[in-house]
This record gives sequence, structure tokens and C-alpha cells, in this order.
Amino acid sequence: MQHKLLFVGDVVLQSEPSFSTELQALVAEQHICCCNVEAPLAGIGSPELKTGPAIQQRKEAPVWLRNLGFNLFAMANNHILDYGRDAMQETKHAFGDDVIGVGTEEQAYGLVVKTIDNTRYGFLAYAENGYGALNGDRSQGYAWVNHPRVNTDLTRYKQQVDILMVQVHAGVEMVDIPIPEWRDRYRELIDYGADIVIAHHPHVVQGQEMYKGKHIVYSLGNFYFDGILDTLAWRTGALLQVTVEQGQIQQAVLRLTLKNDTTVSLKSSEETILLLNGVNEKLRDEVSYSRDVNNIAIDQWQRHHQHYYAKPFNGLSGFSLKALAKHIKRLLFNREVDYSLLWHNMEIESNFWIARRAIRKLRRRK
Repeated sequence: MQHKLLFVGDVVLQSEPSFSTELQALVAEQHICCCNVEAPLAGIGSPELKTGPAIQQRKEAPVWLRNLGFNLFAMANNHILDYGRDAMQETKHAFGDDVIGVGTEEQAYGLVVKTIDNTRYGFLAYAENGYGALNGDRSQGYAWVNHPRVNTDLTRYKQQVDILMVQVHAGVEMVDIPIPEWRDRYRELIDYGADIVIAHHPHVVQGQEMYKGKHIVYSLGNFYFDGILDTLAWRTGALLQVTVEQGQIQQAVLRLTLKNDTTVSLKSSEETILLLNGVNEKLRDEVSYSRDVNNIAIDQWQRHHQHYYAKPFNGLSGFSLKALAKHIKRLLFNREVDYSLLWHNMEIESNFWIARRAIRKLRRRK
């Protein structure tokens, strides 16, 4: 018998969502329908001390998502602990037993198994390091993809299920290609037992490739993410339709989605093919891929990370009058080192890797 499983990317609901008729019909066909719950429910806790925005979503989110057909919820991400442990716990409880990637260490790194017609599916969710990661300094949080236990867990879990499906929340935001370090890590996850790796976090769609006969999807983008941006790229996502027969993944097909106001619909097949051909081609040519990654690293450094490294020490990262005024203000009124931002720069893998790559390339130009 054929099984259908559907995965979408980041979800933050500050409004009640609806689906187009075509999308409703597609979701209704699925045995499993999973999304990344990107934020805790509102009204609990207070913002944690961290770099970046603290995000919440409406308390009705669990009901809305289940009513739309979702029955599995990944919560390993960089915002799920934005309002502290209590908010995370209450959010996890509100979504019931169908949650992966968050909680105590046993819960977050534990395997969730769903059996469909005697085929055992194992589900795991991880994220790159960040505020809330279970990396040795907290008792509850989300599963960290580079924790020393992960590789061993994968090998052990694969022995317990027919198909092991791994989601990872990681990557450089707002760029349409993955950096080499994440490509290597996702391939390694397959080496240790994953049958498919499905990623999100960059907020835009990235490509898909095969490795040892298994699918790696580098970013599904946003599915329904209220409250940050309203650009076309932000509102465009991809859903992944996985088809399984006789205990084997037969297909893993991407289809673009578009959020307009509060309605999510499917984009045309032509639009999907056009975008996916573009991002997939960027992964195939190693020479152009390497060049693109280096250019992205330098651009990210000049636009973001140079400032991120200067600011913690009250340094000057730009030469405009506005930058100079901010620098003088920091020198006069804020002499403390911003350790939170330093941690953000050095401990979150994507930030560290992209900055290191940029510095190496810029140094060679001297």
C-alpha cells in the first residue's frame, strides 16, 4: 500500500490560516502532515536574554493547525525557547504527544515512531546550536544536531524502524544555497542511518539532491510566518510530498506554496519547476557553487557579521555619519562587552562558518 507524508517549513501564526481548495485536498490525502512550529504560544513567560527577535504565536495555533490536517509538529528551532522554559513546556503540552525535537534531553533526542500498515516510521528533529539548544548547559531545550550523541542515536534508531526521517533547522538565512558545512553534515546524517534529511530555517527555498540514493532537501522556506517580513520570497515556501511503497521511499517531490494574506495556496507546476531548476542547478556545478558560496560569505560579512563582531566591544563597524554617531553613543553610555552577541557569533554554526569563510577569502586578497 502507498503511504503519503507531507512536510512544510516554518510556521508562526499570528492570524488564523486557511488553505486553498487544492491544498486542502492534498493535505487530506496524507497519512502524516508535519510542520516546524517556530515559536511558543503567547501569554506565557517573558523574553529571554538573547540576540535577535523574541517571537510568539497565537494560543489558538494548535487547534488551527490540527484542524488544517497537521498531525506531527517539529519544535527543534532557534525560537521555541524565546520566552523561556515554561513557555516551551506549555507549548509542547498544547500540541500533545505528536511533538519531536524538544523537551528534556530524553524527549528532545528521543525517537517518535508512527506505524502505518506495519511500516514503522521514525521521526527526529534537530537544530543548529542556539539559545535553547541542549548542548550541556541546560536541562530542557531542543535537540542540537551536532551533539556528540546524535550519530550514535541515528545508527541505533535505524535498527528500530523501517524508515528514519530526520528534520534539521539550520542554515544561513535568506540565501538560496546551503553552505558546504551543512551539506557535509546532512550527508553524514544519512551515513549514520537517516533515510531522508529535510531542512528549514533559511526562510527561502533551497535545492534538493540525492546522496547515496537518498534525498536531502536543504530548505523548505516559510510556510506561514507572520510578523517579520512581507516580501514575496518570505511568503513563498515549498512543501515536500514523500511517497512510500513497500517500506521504501519512492519519491520526494517539492511543490511551491504562496501565502497571500491568511490563505496558503499551491503555486503552479511551471513556477515550481522554474524555481527548483534554478536552485538545484546551483548545487550541481561545483566550481560555480564554490564561487557563489564565497561571494555570499563576503556579502554576509560586509552586511552583517563585521558589525556583529565590532558591536560587542563598542567598536566602529561602518564609516557613515549614522554609524559614527552610534559608535560615539556606545562609547559614552555602554562600556560593557555584549557577551550575548559574541556567543551568537561564535557558537551558532552558520554564523561562525560563514564569517570564517569570509575572513579567509578577504585575507587572501591582501
